[in-house]
Amino acid sequence: MQELEKLQESKKGEKAKSKVRVSLGDPQARVMHQPDRGLALSYNAQISTDAAQGLIVGVAVTQAAEDSAQLLPAVDRIEQRLKKKPRQMVADGGYTTRDNIEKMAKREIDFLGSMGREEMASGATAPHRLAPSAFVYQPETNRYVCPEGKPLRPQGRHHSKKKQGLVTYLYEANFKDCQPCLRKPECCPENQSQGRGLIRRVENAAVVAFREKMATDQAQAQYRRRSRVAEFCHAWIKSKLGLRQFHVRGLVKVQTELLWACLTYNLQHWARLNKLRAAPAAS
Repeated sequence: MQELEKLQESKKGEKAKSKVRVSLGDPQARVMHQPDRGLALSYNAQISTDAAQGLIVGVAVTQAAEDSAQLLPAVDRIEQRLKKKPRQMVADGGYTTRDNIEKMAKREIDFLGSMGREEMASGATAPHRLAPSAFVYQPETNRYVCPEGKPLRPQGRHHSKKKQGLVTYLYEANFKDCQPCLRKPECCPENQSQGRGLIRRVENAAVVAFREKMATDQAQAQYRRRSRVAEFCHAWIKSKLGLRQFHVRGLVKVQTELLWACLTYNLQHWARLNKLRAAPAAS
């Protein structure tokens, strides 16, 4: 009987852990990852900075842990406040998604960001296996040809929901061609009922153009400016104004505190700019 009661209590504890828990101190805050890899109740502060003068032109606080969905709202805020859309936006990898790249291209805004090449053009393979690069793609017939001259024909395609703008095509060889092949041990040793398969990933035109642009020296030079433009105001607010964490609770109050901090930074920075303009040029 005691064992049954313990089991029931254990199940109740597991159910309680699985339920969504809300902070009693600040119900609107959300648990987010911290720079030290820990977790803490937080808000996500979004600040947009003008690259020409270093002034803050957009401020928002959200409950979203990820930054990717905050790029377009930042553009909307700038356009609403300045009555014109920005000609160029520069953001780090947290904002650089295929979806954002495509939407920024539709808005005709020059977008610069950091996007890794996480996929091979024809798929990845296990170590010490015949690499996908050994197979030749023939676009006129939409098929691959293996080193032994056998075709891998298309088997369908898949649109990724997580990675919008990316279409994956699957190709597969005939099992009768692979089974007697002398290179099967290095090509597809585990395949016992089907032939060697390959995947070909195709990105939309906007992402292709973005990758080509970011490969240029000019785009990389412009992107390298991002850290000193965007991070300077963050560092100033933290070090000079002492706002390393919010002192109030609730989304509206937190937004107000951040807005006052950014306004203070702009006033101080404006004063610094005026002093620089008034200072005599060095001989």
